[in-house]
Amino acid sequence: MTDINISGFSGANNVKKDERFFVKKGIAEPRLLLNCDVDQTGKLIARVGKTLLINLPGAHSLWAGNTCCLCVANNVLYRIVNGVATSVGAVSGPNSPFSYVDAEDRVFIGNKYWQGIFDPSSNAVLVWGVPLPPDPTLLTGDGDLPAGTYNICFTNVVNGELSGNGQIASITLTDIGGIQVLSRPSGALVWCTEANEPIFYLVGAANKIVSISRVEPLPSFLCGPPPFMENLCYAFGRMWGSVGPDVFYSQPFKLGWYRLASNKFSYASDVTLIAKVPTGLYVGTIESTKFLAGTDPKTMQEMDAGAGAIKGTLAYCNNMPELGWTLGTPEKDFVDVPVWLTTEGVVVGSPTGKFFNITKNKIKMSAPSQGASLYRNIAGFIQFLTSFKTGGVVGAGAGLNDPDTYNAFKDGRIELYSKFLDSTSGRMAFSDDASCTVTRGGVEI
Repeated sequence: MTDINISGFSGANNVKKDERFFVKKGIAEPRLLLNCDVDQTGKLIARVGKTLLINLPGAHSLWAGNTCCLCVANNVLYRIVNGVATSVGAVSGPNSPFSYVDAEDRVFIGNKYWQGIFDPSSNAVLVWGVPLPPDPTLLTGDGDLPAGTYNICFTNVVNGELSGNGQIASITLTDIGGIQVLSRPSGALVWCTEANEPIFYLVGAANKIVSISRVEPLPSFLCGPPPFMENLCYAFGRMWGSVGPDVFYSQPFKLGWYRLASNKFSYASDVTLIAKVPTGLYVGTIESTKFLAGTDPKTMQEMDAGAGAIKGTLAYCNNMPELGWTLGTPEKDFVDVPVWLTTEGVVVGSPTGKFFNITKNKIKMSAPSQGASLYRNIAGFIQFLTSFKTGGVVGAGAGLNDPDTYNAFKDGRIELYSKFLDSTSGRMAFSDDASCTVTRGGVEI
């Protein structure tokens, strides 16, 4: 009988080509671990399994942030508190994963069909961005305006929030006079330039312009509400999001104002990721990931970061001192570190503009079209969990291009068999009985 001394485990590795079991003396590296984790001391810890907390058919897009926990089911947004899901508002459009982000004590929510803002303090779903007003209709009248050409536009005001300007109308006074405004919506504000000048100044909620004060210029000029965006990210005082291959960003600290014609970055294919670090943004497509270095979009510099990003797999992880050596920085404790799945494995984004693959030489995975991830702390045990599904992979299954690994997770058990005996060759084989003892801390178990 031969003793097998295992003092610890290093985690699973289904990439290695040989059948080695030990990576160094006493440290075992199995090909597969099922229903257990390995802590930093090399100890195996059984997973607690899963428990159905809420029976909510059709639920998807579960998210938890600084102020609340949300999910969607059957076109209804739910808030989850103490294991109870309460409806807080309706969403529209076909089922599509939602993106959430905390900003300004509220939660901004969006996908390609719907968007809104959830206010946790009032449990209300609010409109994100104020619609633009209609075109002005103008006539000349009496007043003290000098002769010249004037430009007039409206802005809407909803819950104290100002919209961008609507279409601009022009009118020419051939002599001293005034301007009658015939089509102002209820609550809308009127803005007007001086004669033959480009800057719009506030007139107010008025239906007649007889004089112009230069006190307050229009702050939302050429802005509009946001489009239906995915991959939301709040960074550097702006909201960022993607529509197809375009990444749009808001005006600074005005998350409902967007200049869609100019304030954007465009890529060759649909954007699948926007992730922030203190020094810039990672922007991924399925083909590659770029890093936008800087905090001001007007001066950001684009550089290559690495492999393509898988949509929906981003999570920000905290308290990760084990990454100090991985990232090669003097910091030993990391907060809000972006972690996501690429076409080459799970990566960690660093402020340098490069990310570090932490599974490339450990786990073989196929590249899915999208997935979902979360970060959690279970009794002090930090975990990044990701789930994804891939179809059309020959000889494998959902998310894994290694059949043995896939079958173990699918069936919930590890098959015990001899690959040599299972081969289809005409060889014969003999085996001897073997036995071993298993001890823990010197005590046979």
